[in-house]
Amino acid sequence: MYHKLYTVLGWLLVAVAMPFFVPYCLLSGKPVSTLRQRFGFFTPVHSWQHKKRIWFHAASVGEVQAAISIISAFKQKKAWADIIITTVTEQGWIAATRQTEGTALCLLAPVDLPWTVNRFIRKLQPSVYVCLETELWPNMLRFAKSHGVTTILLNGRLSERAFERYKRIAPFISQVLRCFDAASVIQAIDRDRYISLGLDPEKIAVHGNAKYDLRIEPLSSPDSSWLNTPDITPGEALNRHYRCALMLGQSIPVLLAGSTHSGEEEMMLDVYETLATKIPNLVLIVAPRHLERLELIKATWQRKEIAFQTFSQVLANQRTSHIILVDSMGELAKLYAVATYVFCGGSLVPRGGHNIIEPAILGKSPFYGPYMSDFSDARALLESAEAGFTIHNVQELIDKIWYFHRHSEEYQQTSRRSLAVALAQQGSAIRQAELICQTLE
Repeated sequence: MYHKLYTVLGWLLVAVAMPFFVPYCLLSGKPVSTLRQRFGFFTPVHSWQHKKRIWFHAASVGEVQAAISIISAFKQKKAWADIIITTVTEQGWIAATRQTEGTALCLLAPVDLPWTVNRFIRKLQPSVYVCLETELWPNMLRFAKSHGVTTILLNGRLSERAFERYKRIAPFISQVLRCFDAASVIQAIDRDRYISLGLDPEKIAVHGNAKYDLRIEPLSSPDSSWLNTPDITPGEALNRHYRCALMLGQSIPVLLAGSTHSGEEEMMLDVYETLATKIPNLVLIVAPRHLERLELIKATWQRKEIAFQTFSQVLANQRTSHIILVDSMGELAKLYAVATYVFCGGSLVPRGGHNIIEPAILGKSPFYGPYMSDFSDARALLESAEAGFTIHNVQELIDKIWYFHRHSEEYQQTSRRSLAVALAQQGSAIRQAELICQTLE
């Protein structure tokens, strides 16, 4: 009864939306073929290499990133199968297409109606269907099971808000969850919530978040090889390397603002100017998210007579300023190691935030603004351990850093908790890939 009602409502929604779709395509420039694909009218132009096929279903870019990590781990285990990725959003489809570079068939997800789902399954003939995080599509799961496809939930999570919504339709959700053959969730709280909604406890395990299964690469330059020794952690090796390269003594405090967007550089200058009067020798390092904005930032700072150097200038000569503007790609994830305090950008302006687990894996408790929609799961992970801090404006960031400067032991404890949270995610992709491998044996 529940599935029938859900399907009827789905048909009604499609019927209401269809008359508006063609005008929308004409106005937005989107091809009508995207709708045809969502209803299963496509030819899977892909050269299948293996007998087994794994279908990963993701909502958008974030879930695609988790899928890519799990797929990479799957291949590391020398387990082979053809890969299919479907996404709800076009942004997700673009991300999947770019990151798989032709090694996977990437499609827009089917509309969750019986005949559409059946058409997809018949054309793709998957061995395993993997839904990521909270992509619980009832007809997809139900008909995958009826076709003999193994169904797995990976990187599963349930926010308190989603959990409360699902509880209102618990009998229906229980039927949906019973379709899973196995499940891997991020945290113990996710496991408890899924079990209370009807998922079999024997089928569910806690494996962490594959999206944040990060690796700290060792230093590769010949003059840094001495740092890669067993008695020095990778984070400490990076800290010593960059402090030497940037001519920063080990005791010099550093505020690093990473992945900043327009408007945030000015905010960080305001933070620095206030804190510099309280914290002696404080150094500010700003790493803009988009390097094409560098010339504009430099021109603005020069016009305001702000004394600064670029990262490359410091490396080539010597540090003469307390403000450094990062002007090279690929440095930020490692550069976090040199920071005393970290602000992650794209969060005090509505850009969705950036990866706050990157500083956490180096033992830094990050500060970030309220606009963290793209990394809300990472935010929940850190804040559940009191290891990350939301600030709403410049003054809050100033107050927070000044407080921790005066209570250094408390700050060190939060940083240790940040590292613990990040380390708990390590190996997550491998553990989840193993779950897939078990179903293919």
